[in-house]
Amino acid sequence: KRGVEIEGAADMGGLQFFCTSVEFPDGDVELLLESVKAMNAKSDPSEEERKGGSGHIGKMVFSAGAEQLAVVAYVPAEKQGELVCEEWLKKVLSVQPGGKVLSASADLSTGSIPTDADKGIFPLKIREGLIIEANNFLRAKGLFPEDNDDDDDEMVFGDDDFPS
Repeated sequence: KRGVEIEGAADMGGLQFFCTSVEFPDGDVELLLESVKAMNAKSDPSEEERKGGSGHIGKMVFSAGAEQLAVVAYVPAEKQGELVCEEWLKKVLSVQPGGKVLSASADLSTGSIPTDADKGIFPLKIREGLIIEANNFLRAKGLFPEDNDDDDDEMVFGDDDFPS
């Protein structure tokens, strides 16, 4: 189902790449890889509950478990001229000590960062910062929209603001 959500968000916002986390692989790299493959599977529009459908969108998916944070990066063939999958994953993993690439190819790369209580490295604590790092890497390459959301320029008024 997450693939359909990613596809919808990309269609609405024109995103070419997406970073997210999933809970259920619980830090298992192989299961996370299968989750990403399921997200990328061709979607059958006739199914009542659509699945997959985001194979044309590059993504980095994180899963936190007790032992490690698992990370899978995916870059579709048509985007590989703009972004090297392994380079993206290496950059994100390099933010934390112990991060290592486990497998690398042009379209799918996997990695992990082990839990290290002595150094304060806990998968749930570091996950959000790494998602931001992954997005910033994409921004630097012009592949992800700038975060120019300035709340000061929009004012919202309620009924109480206009006494009659």
